[in-house]
Amino acid sequence: MPSLDDLVRGMQVVAVVCNQWGDTGKGKFSDYFAMQWADVIARGTGGNNAGHTTVINGKKRIFHLIPAGIVYDKDGKVNVLGNGMVIDLKVLCSELDELDSEGMTYNNLMVSEDAQVILPFQIDRDKKKNQPLKNKGIGSTGRGIGPCYSDKTSRKGIFIRDLYDEDTLRAKLETLTEELYPGFEVNMEEVMADLKPFADRIKPFVRDTIAEMHRFYREGKKILLEGAQGLVLSIEFGTVPYATSSDCSLNGTASGVGLSAKLVDLPLGIVKFPYKTRVGNGPFPSEYGGLASEEYCAAGLEHDMFYEVKEYLGMDLNLSEIRAFQKAKDTLALAVHERKVVEYIKANREKVVELINSDDPFIRGVGIRIAGAEYGATTKRPRRTGMTDLVALKRAMLHNGPNIVLTKPDVFRGAKEFELVDGYELDGRDIEFTRDCSKLRRVQVRTRRFAGFDDDLASLTDYRDAPSGIKEAIDYIEEFTGGRVRIMSTGAEQSETIIIK
Repeated sequence: MPSLDDLVRGMQVVAVVCNQWGDTGKGKFSDYFAMQWADVIARGTGGNNAGHTTVINGKKRIFHLIPAGIVYDKDGKVNVLGNGMVIDLKVLCSELDELDSEGMTYNNLMVSEDAQVILPFQIDRDKKKNQPLKNKGIGSTGRGIGPCYSDKTSRKGIFIRDLYDEDTLRAKLETLTEELYPGFEVNMEEVMADLKPFADRIKPFVRDTIAEMHRFYREGKKILLEGAQGLVLSIEFGTVPYATSSDCSLNGTASGVGLSAKLVDLPLGIVKFPYKTRVGNGPFPSEYGGLASEEYCAAGLEHDMFYEVKEYLGMDLNLSEIRAFQKAKDTLALAVHERKVVEYIKANREKVVELINSDDPFIRGVGIRIAGAEYGATTKRPRRTGMTDLVALKRAMLHNGPNIVLTKPDVFRGAKEFELVDGYELDGRDIEFTRDCSKLRRVQVRTRRFAGFDDDLASLTDYRDAPSGIKEAIDYIEEFTGGRVRIMSTGAEQSETIIIK
């Protein structure tokens, strides 16, 4: 079987991006390449609306801004927050606090002077206009990402570098609020005072990262580009308005750190398989349960992991107590309850499998969500679940390249069968993937079925020993899309990874 060395031989720039709606496991593979290969790990899009989850020796870490490679800072690995990002300084500093609390260093962190600063009134606008999921809102995370990118496009946004010139900062804030935030009560001095301690904290790390990235490239450093969100959420290629506000394609990921996508030797598009997920509202042709599932998940935390494990698996939980902890943002108490729930799910795997094998698509979707822990790393909202969609994947690969990484097939252990979407039909005729949300909501999908499996994939070390249904499905994915499945994840840990070709 091929090794990682075989895969990256002769490569200098590798990109880990997503070919779906995000939440596909980029965090694991960012960590995988950061530890075993890269010298520089750089992120170029989005803000703290993303959450990359890594599991190292059983310990789960979630990073919202800092690249996953920060855990290897002690090894001299550089982590870059690029020019294409929007940064909430308070959140960034809280992540630094977490690293401090674990005794971890971040001496080689770099923050682009060209990144945009998320401001309090941008967060207020986002929460008021974009966050609500009910009544078909887009389901923003409410963290100010959209307004910040909008202000950047209007050429009125605040750069990180502006934080270090008081006169410039005050003048730009006045222009921004007067022209784009009429009616918002903004205390200029209070905003500037709030920003200052955070700006002072990150000042040692602020760089012209575009110049630094090109220096790293000239010096032959091995560079990993860490994507955020997914292709079908891209403002350029996704299902607008149900999309994010940055271009999270390969092109956007590269330009967001100051590089050309032409410099990327190996773009890897992550694909959750044999199911996919979506957070927030918007069309989802392959969704289990269709509109009923979308509306159910739109209730957000009302139908979170605690609710579903109590309702569908019968765990004895005091939801009122948990809701009180959520309201108080008591993360310690919530973490204790979450660990208990995770252990309960593991001990009741047979009940979960019964849900996955249900004849009711809605219930099947619930089972997959519980088995895959499909609850937002940032929002904790239930993710909508559906079949892996090869029609949408084929379109995504036009922008992200032919190389595929499959994640989370282990979720389907015990399933009698699984399906992949391989056709769209609208008004009696076949169509390709479209960004037109009104059309995408009305398509009927065709599927191909494959045999399920009972194997524990975590113990799999050789692809040739994989269940026949999985191998047949992978062959079909390659035939349908013209791509190549290079890697398959078999579990959350780095070691649970198979290089296929």
